[in-house]
Amino acid sequence: MCATEAIRNFGIIAHIDAGKTTLTERILLETGAVRISGAVDEGTTVSDYLLQERERGISIVSSALTCHWREWQFNLIDTPGHIDFTAEVERSLRVMDSVIAVFCGLRGVQAQSEMVWRRARRYGLPALTFVNKLDREGADFDAVVAQMSKLLGDTRPLVLTRPLPNGKGVLDVLSGSLLPGSCETPSAEFAQAARAELVEQLAEVDEELLRHFVNDEAIPEARLLDAIRRQTLRLAVVPVFAGSAATGLGVPRLLDAIGEFLPNPAERLASGVGKRFFPVSRERLRMESGRDCLAATVVKVVRAEWPGDYAVVRLYSGKLFPGQRLRDMNRPLTGEVGAVWRLNAAEVSELPEAASGEIVGFSLADGAPLPSFCAGDTLIEEGGPELRLARMHFPEPVVSEVFAPATGADRERLAAALAALVEEDPTLRVRKGPLEGQFTVSGLGELHLQIVQERLRSEHRILVRTGQPQVAYRATVAQAVRLKGEFIRQLSPTVTIQAAVELALEPLPPGTGIQVDFPCRESADLPADCLQAIEQAVDEVVTAGSPSGYPMTDTRITVLEGSTTQAEPSEPAFLTAARNTLGDALAQAREVVLEPVMRIEVSVPQEQVGAVMSDLTARRGRIELLDSLAMGSARVVAMVPLAEVLNYASSLRSLTGGRAEFTAEPACYQPR
Repeated sequence: MCATEAIRNFGIIAHIDAGKTTLTERILLETGAVRISGAVDEGTTVSDYLLQERERGISIVSSALTCHWREWQFNLIDTPGHIDFTAEVERSLRVMDSVIAVFCGLRGVQAQSEMVWRRARRYGLPALTFVNKLDREGADFDAVVAQMSKLLGDTRPLVLTRPLPNGKGVLDVLSGSLLPGSCETPSAEFAQAARAELVEQLAEVDEELLRHFVNDEAIPEARLLDAIRRQTLRLAVVPVFAGSAATGLGVPRLLDAIGEFLPNPAERLASGVGKRFFPVSRERLRMESGRDCLAATVVKVVRAEWPGDYAVVRLYSGKLFPGQRLRDMNRPLTGEVGAVWRLNAAEVSELPEAASGEIVGFSLADGAPLPSFCAGDTLIEEGGPELRLARMHFPEPVVSEVFAPATGADRERLAAALAALVEEDPTLRVRKGPLEGQFTVSGLGELHLQIVQERLRSEHRILVRTGQPQVAYRATVAQAVRLKGEFIRQLSPTVTIQAAVELALEPLPPGTGIQVDFPCRESADLPADCLQAIEQAVDEVVTAGSPSGYPMTDTRITVLEGSTTQAEPSEPAFLTAARNTLGDALAQAREVVLEPVMRIEVSVPQEQVGAVMSDLTARRGRIELLDSLAMGSARVVAMVPLAEVLNYASSLRSLTGGRAEFTAEPACYQPR
């Protein structure tokens, strides 16, 4: 078991096809974890193990892997690059201590690159960047660095390795030496200028170095390394490395930098951001429990033929070992650990125990079925103190399709298979209908739903028929309303049922989601079944009971009071009273139907930019950016309603003769 100080937990993030998975394979090769590096095009990579990943050449699920380099243990996660699988990126970022962002040397900072970078910054993750594919014709390292400064907000790139002017090697700026694999030696002037630029940029953010810099004193390499680490952990700088994951150029230097500049788990928890996720100090845990108590976050649940179902967890304190009893702080679930697993994508190996800072899997004792843990749940060992770690937040689905089994015999099996996929993917939603035996499946995009269909066929042997994709609209309210409603029914000359419910509705800022407050739960003198009836009525409206029939969002519903004059309150009366009061309140608050808007980035040859922009404008799009790329290409970024870009891939292919490509990500909801 590795000491916590030697562990580095990091994720690899990037736009699709920037080279994340190829870099992961090269890291495994350089560290000796594999003897032959796999290839994405051949479907032989370690981290892309699903059949759909190997067929399509893209990452769909995040893969956790472990390898060792020098004195360090690396726990790395290769994340998907496609926006439809952003949930995998989100939960990976939540449990990582740092990230490596990969940028394509030809296309620079692309749409998905910006999105995952913003999320990594939101979590306060220190980062290294790797400019990849510099062995390709047309690659422009300096242009990519300039784009990082321009497009990634407060990012201050700090170039630590730089390609030679002739493109035949990479210089280590600090030491002045060439990296292995370089073919030619740089001029002394080039090396001196690169180092001087690095020192000047670092002195701008580090007061200790600034004193030496203004006095024109020589600064030892060791002191520069200390300053780079210090400012990287402060998020003041982002070290930039150059190379090629395919050839391995620059990768060993990147591995050294991971150990030198990125935080260990203890440093991450000690930071201000770390305390947001783990609000109780380990010292306080020891005081309250009398020991170093286990506290962990569930990353996801994996359903596998071997070794069976297991949960992936990040340990924040204590140890995880077989025979230990755990409880879920977010739901009434307990279980005994049967085995602890070291993760290497689809392969696992058993561990005697795992300690704080590790990312591992565990299964339950005696082959017990794994409970339906949810991503972000807090696990505590039995007898530990009350503690809940910060939850994870995932985007809402924006597109839906109707799934129907191809044969009647698969009806019940389809329900169970969809339930299993929903447990793995928190951005997937399934509800029955619209007809008997059918299911409405909602996800983050058409590709997302296509992968669900393919996994049903390949993993569960279920063929389904699907309808046309439908936009997942939402509803909110235009103004705040407070209303009290009453339901009275004379059942007989001597029997009357009565219930009154008072509630308030108010709009919330865009992107807030739905919030339900229930202060009357504590103050109302009502039986539990009557309170549950009120909750049921609210839930019906939240999910699909608004006048328009769309789920609610960006709205706060506050149940203020529930009362009755009956000696024995009636559950159906409260259910009806809550439904009627909510309906009247929504009518007074004026419901507003919202539609999802996508942020679309199109990479297109310069001569076809006008046609693409005209087409996007005709689709009610708002052009936000027009930028030049390498090799005579341009980038168009626009905000377009999702309803206007369903099947956009085929339209763009026809418009440009197949010479353009695009990515789309959910951006916001706006009034339709």
